[in-house]
Amino acid sequence: MKRSALFTCMMIVALVAGALSAEAANRTDEGFVGRPAPPVEVGGDGCPPGAFVTGPLPWNDTGDTCAGFTNTVTSYAGVCTLPFPYGGEDVIYEMTLGAGNTVDFSMDITGSTGDLVLFILSTCGDGNTCVANSQDSIGPGVGPELIAAAAYTPGTYYVYIDSYYAAGTAGSCGTYDLTVSGTVPAELINFSAE
Repeated sequence: MKRSALFTCMMIVALVAGALSAEAANRTDEGFVGRPAPPVEVGGDGCPPGAFVTGPLPWNDTGDTCAGFTNTVTSYAGVCTLPFPYGGEDVIYEMTLGAGNTVDFSMDITGSTGDLVLFILSTCGDGNTCVANSQDSIGPGVGPELIAAAAYTPGTYYVYIDSYYAAGTAGSCGTYDLTVSGTVPAELINFSAE
């Protein structure tokens, strides 16, 4: 009985090893497709955002704030003091800028169910550190939302896509197409998303 069980285990190991070897051999075959790449990660829902996305400007990402995101910042102050709360689901992007930058932000929300706006914070999760915000074209699907070209002090910033409609209500979330353009030194820009 023990010998039979040992033989069975050896056969299973041999079959698995053979299958793995066959798969590995197929990787060199012309036309081998392999596994699909994992999906590209959009903005995050917490601080600090994670996975880095780097590249030259213009940089672009699309997403949907309705895709399981929550509200992390409700009020914005600093240069962005506004008289009402922003309770909508928000998406956060992290960017690191060096010296000599001039950056602008544009968010197309045409056809979106959300009335979305943009904020730039110098500290993730702290609305009191807002350094710029969008023009707030009012109404779901109305835009684009724009933050004009400006030079930012070198450092890390957080781009918030938010809405003043309370999370879970009509207009609180929707799709967006975010573009960051401008002039940056060659090594300059990092974006990350959780």
